[in-house]
Amino acid sequence: MADYPVLLQVQNRLCVVVGGGPVGIRKARGLLHCGARVRLISLRPLPDDAFLSGAEIVLRDYRPADLEGAFLVFAATDDPVVNAAICTEARSRGALVNRADAGEGSDFTLPATVRRGDLTLAVSTAGRSPALAALAGERLSESFGPEWATLLEVAAALRQKRLTLQEKTEYNRDILHRLLAGNLLALIAEGDVAPIDCLLESLCGEGLTLEHLGVRLPKGTK
Repeated sequence: MADYPVLLQVQNRLCVVVGGGPVGIRKARGLLHCGARVRLISLRPLPDDAFLSGAEIVLRDYRPADLEGAFLVFAATDDPVVNAAICTEARSRGALVNRADAGEGSDFTLPATVRRGDLTLAVSTAGRSPALAALAGERLSESFGPEWATLLEVAAALRQKRLTLQEKTEYNRDILHRLLAGNLLALIAEGDVAPIDCLLESLCGEGLTLEHLGVRLPKGTK
C-alpha cells in the first residue's frame, strides 16, 4: 500500500526517542532542528559529539511511562523485543511511532531530505531502501543549490504583497516560469543585486526590487 506523504509541525511538541546509538541521535537532532521538545532514553552515556543541546536525556532503561504525552515516538534500540514493546505502548497512547529496525512495523517512515531555507525536498522509498533514498537525496542536493532558498523568499514576498494573488494559480506559475527563464537562479548565485532588480522590474512592475520585497541575498554570494 502506498504511503501518504505529509509534513508534520512538531514545534513545541514532545517527541520521544528510545535508543542512544547513531540512529537515535540522528533522529533526535532532526527533531531539535524543527523545534520539537525531545526526550531521549538511552542505556549508555551519549558520545561527547552528540550535540543535543536542549534535549531531555534520560540515562536508564526504557519505561512505558516515558511515552506519556508524546506526539511522535521513535523506537531505535538494538533490541527487537524492546522496539516491538515501544510500538505497542506508543499506539496505546495515541502516538505515531517509527521503528528503526522494521519499516513495515512503523506508522511512518522518514524520507531523505534536502533543505534550502524553508524549501524542503524529500525522497522516500517507503522504507524499502534508505540507502537508495539517501543517494537520490544527494542527487537532489547537487541539482538544487542554496540559491533556491532565496528564490522561495522572492516567490513568497510576491505572493504576500498580493502582486501574485493566491487565487490566481496560473498567474503565480507564469511569473515564476518567467523569472526562471530570465535566469533568476543564476543571478542569485552570482550575488549581483542590480541585474536581479532589473529582471524583477521588467517582469513584475516598476520599483519592484529586492529591497522592496524585503529579500536579502545570502552572505557568501559573489
